[in-house]
Amino acid sequence: MLTKFKTKKIVTNMTVGECLQKKREELGMSIKEISDKLKIRENYLENLENNNYDKLPPDVYVKGFIKGYCQVVGYNFEKMLTLYNKERGIDEKMQKKKDTKKVKKISLSTGYPIITPKIITLFFSILVIAIIGYYLWYQISSFSSTPYLFVANPLNDRIISDAHLQVSGQTEEDIVVKINGEDIYVDPMGYFSETIYLKPGNNKIEIEAINKFNRITSEIRNIIYQKELEPVPVHTKKENIVEDSGLYEIEIFDEDMEFIGP
Repeated sequence: MLTKFKTKKIVTNMTVGECLQKKREELGMSIKEISDKLKIRENYLENLENNNYDKLPPDVYVKGFIKGYCQVVGYNFEKMLTLYNKERGIDEKMQKKKDTKKVKKISLSTGYPIITPKIITLFFSILVIAIIGYYLWYQISSFSSTPYLFVANPLNDRIISDAHLQVSGQTEEDIVVKINGEDIYVDPMGYFSETIYLKPGNNKIEIEAINKFNRITSEIRNIIYQKELEPVPVHTKKENIVEDSGLYEIEIFDEDMEFIGP
C-alpha cells in the first residue's frame, strides 16, 4: 500500500512591494491614483510592487518612492525601509549566484549557431527599421508630452529650523531644470541636487523641468523656515521687610509675585 504524503504550503513574509500593493488594494486605490499623488511614473510603482529593483533608479530614489507610498497608504516607513534593506541584501546575493550559473553554462556549451549572410542581412535590416521607428516615436512623444520630473527632497511641504535646504530629484536626459527661475546642473542620467538658502517665514520653491520643445513640468513646495527661539531670562529681585512678628522675604518677578513666610 502506497503511503500518501500531504503537501503543506510554506508561508513566507511579504515583501515591501506585496505589502504596499495589498494596502493599496484594501483602500480601493489604483496605481494611477498613487502615481498622480506622488508624481511618480506608473511603471516605477509597478516595478516597486513586483520587486523589480533592477528596473528602478538608484536606492536613494527608491527609498523616496517607498516613503511617499507609505505616507499615502498609511504604512510605517521605518519598518518598510528595514524590510527593503533586508530584501536588497538577499536580492544581490541571488543575482550573483544567477550570474555565476550563466557564466558556467555558457563556458560549458559546445554548440554554436550557424550564421549565414542572409541572417546577417535580415538582422541589420530589422535593427535599422527598429532604430528609425524608435527615433520617430521618441520625437513625436517628446513634442506632445511634458517632461518627467520627480522631486525626491523635499517630498512635501514642511516646517524646518535650518536655513539650508537641499533640493534633489530626477528628470529625463537633455532637460533644463530651474529652481525659482535659476538654472541648476543636471547630470547625464537626469539627476540633480542643489542647496538653497531660505529666508525666515514661508518660502515658495518652484522646480521646473523644460524640454527642447519648451514643454514644462513644475513642482511647488512651500517651506516654512522658523528659527529656534532662545530662552528669555527672567530677572528677579528680592526685598526684605521687617515687621513686629519677624522677618519676611518677598521674591518679586517681572509678572508674578510669590510671598514666602518665615
